[in-house]
Amino acid sequence: MDPGKRQEAYRALEALYAELQAELDAMGPRCQLSGRCCRFGEFGHQLWVTTLEIDYLLEGAGFPAALPGGTCPFLKEGTCGARRHRALACRTFFCEPSFRYHMGPLHEKYHRRIKDLHRLAGIPCGYFEFMGELARRAATPP
Repeated sequence: MDPGKRQEAYRALEALYAELQAELDAMGPRCQLSGRCCRFGEFGHQLWVTTLEIDYLLEGAGFPAALPGGTCPFLKEGTCGARRHRALACRTFFCEPSFRYHMGPLHEKYHRRIKDLHRLAGIPCGYFEFMGELARRAATPP
């Protein structure tokens, strides 16, 4: 894909993330910085990402040096080491119990829009379990 077109898609994704953050700020949930959401195996989470999201994350934060089993490789000293480039699911998941009923609808609203970004940019929209896709990419030569 044309690098300029990909960068344009990344800027559109950043604008979408900024809109989501404004909506979250108005709703009031706060990240507790517990790192629980990043310890997938321990807490029974799975993180799912689209092609555009994982490409944006890896281009912005770099490919992790190691892929620990069950824990996000970007978790550093209890916080996200890729916070600026994190995926939608990371942005809409909160440990705060009072927010749990809002997470699904909010995620779906923005996920639909991310799928639209794929279509507009001409990027096929894959949907991958994050750790599995990282492992696949680590095993596949560029």
